[in-house]
Amino acid sequence: MRQFLLWARDECVVNAGEDETTRRVLDLMEGREKADLGRLDDAFQTLKAAEGIEIFNLSQQMLERCADLSYLKLGLQPFDQAILAAILVRGEQLLSEGADDIAFCEVDSDLQPWDKDQNRMERLAELYDKVRIWVYGDFLLQAPAKPREW
Repeated sequence: MRQFLLWARDECVVNAGEDETTRRVLDLMEGREKADLGRLDDAFQTLKAAEGIEIFNLSQQMLERCADLSYLKLGLQPFDQAILAAILVRGEQLLSEGADDIAFCEVDSDLQPWDKDQNRMERLAELYDKVRIWVYGDFLLQAPAKPREW
């Protein structure tokens, strides 16, 4: 953005006032970003200590599942595919340990088992269903509502 401003000012695309205002906004944004990054470790520690939340590292099994998911052509980006693999493997582990109410909150549409019109995306939904993971699209764990027979 700053490089663009140099060019734009030289080419008279922006005037001095616009350049100055934009640079002030960029300085504020960068300052905010640095402050937020400085608090990131504390936020992760707070999240890690929260009740009902488990943070886990990717395992070899999860990485292998990630590779296996490639063959399903789900249309996921590599990072989303790794997250899906981790969720599925961890879900299988919890299921084998006797868990019967596993939920995954996904506000990013890439891993939601429904499309923008709320139609079920069969391949993805079947992967979650197989390990009995209910996917919510909100952090309040309300939508979509879990059916009684689930």
